Amino acid sequence: MKRGLFFIILAALLWFGAEETAQAAVATIDLRTESETVRAGEEFEVTLLITAQPAEGETAQAATIGDFEAYLLYDADVMEFVTAPSCITGGDGILKIADIGASASKESRKYVIRFAAVSRGNAEVSMYDMPLVYTYGAPEVMSVSSNVLKLTITPSKDASNNASLSALKVSPGKLSPAFATTIREYEVFVPYSTEMIIVSALTEDEKAVVSVNGSTGLKVGRNVVVVTVTAEDGTEKRYYLYVTRQEEEAAPTKEPEQPEPEGYEAGLHAVEQNGRVVLSFGGEYIVSGEQNEYIAPTGYEETVLYLDGIRVKAYAKRDVPDSDFFILVLQDSMGNSGYYRYDREEQTLQRYDEERIEIRQVLEEDNSALYEAIDEYKGHQAFLLLLLAMSIALSVLLLLIVVRMYRKDKPEENDLDI
Repeated sequence: MKRGLFFIILAALLWFGAEETAQAAVATIDLRTESETVRAGEEFEVTLLITAQPAEGETAQAATIGDFEAYLLYDADVMEFVTAPSCITGGDGILKIADIGASASKESRKYVIRFAAVSRGNAEVSMYDMPLVYTYGAPEVMSVSSNVLKLTITPSKDASNNASLSALKVSPGKLSPAFATTIREYEVFVPYSTEMIIVSALTEDEKAVVSVNGSTGLKVGRNVVVVTVTAEDGTEKRYYLYVTRQEEEAAPTKEPEQPEPEGYEAGLHAVEQNGRVVLSFGGEYIVSGEQNEYIAPTGYEETVLYLDGIRVKAYAKRDVPDSDFFILVLQDSMGNSGYYRYDREEQTLQRYDEERIEIRQVLEEDNSALYEAIDEYKGHQAFLLLLLAMSIALSVLLLLIVVRMYRKDKPEENDLDI
């Protein structure tokens, strides 16, 4: 009878121990593709593979994969979503995975997602926040780790290598000699009052892009302004402008400043400093590094804006191609990021807070039900831990009683033997 009671207590301890260790199963998410280099215009597949391993002392059941919920992020600028299993939906850089009621997967589970390479550049595919991998038939959530898949999208086979300009102008000043596509170096003379020049460049191929460096902060004497043209296939061609700022002849008479209308200040300028684009407008604003966390405000779509020849990501009014109003994501001197409205005609900048939407807000709202489920699970976990502690204490007490009774009975058994 005493031995039977001992085995009952031991079985209870093992059962509670199994419940506790079942929570330690680890799931690994591996994002992989056949080739990490893809040509623009081609389609390719990304495989999401989930494998689970039980912790030491666990049964295989504890690592059986059940439901799976997560968000997958990708660079929508250079790749686009094509197709995937029905439990995967979305687009524009975010895919939602909601495989609810899934069949048990004892060893692994995979999802194949098909993308199309859109344009040349680098891309990443990664999981957002903490994916939820559930143990099959139980509310336990496994510990999850995942990798980041990095892709290189090369130009398509028929991509243009035309990196030539069809027109080039500067203001103030003029080019010497007159512009010609085959001429790559020019002289420009500007008065002393000129601290920057505006470079206007038109490419022969509409898919080529232009960048300008050195057009601001002109010093007295010779300055070098470099106009770089990048073709669709990545071919680069540079045009060099040797801008000479003349010496000061006489101290100019400063006219009294006229106050600008409230909220406006003329003269928006852009310059690259330490790898960042800085805008000057009654203070300094930095083109925010958090742009990927923002989406286009209502009625706007993503575009590219050139400020003093510097390429800047912006949002333009949808279906209004000639609009002079753009939305920029900037960071002020206090380190706060937000939307700003830029008027290209008036050269003014204003804070723009209307209908601000952040991707993180959308994701957090969509995940609220999931996090509530996790909080409820944590409450059950605390209760199980308390119950386990009470069971251990009771087991130790019963074991002491058994040992004491065993010692008490032992002399009587010896007397019978004698």
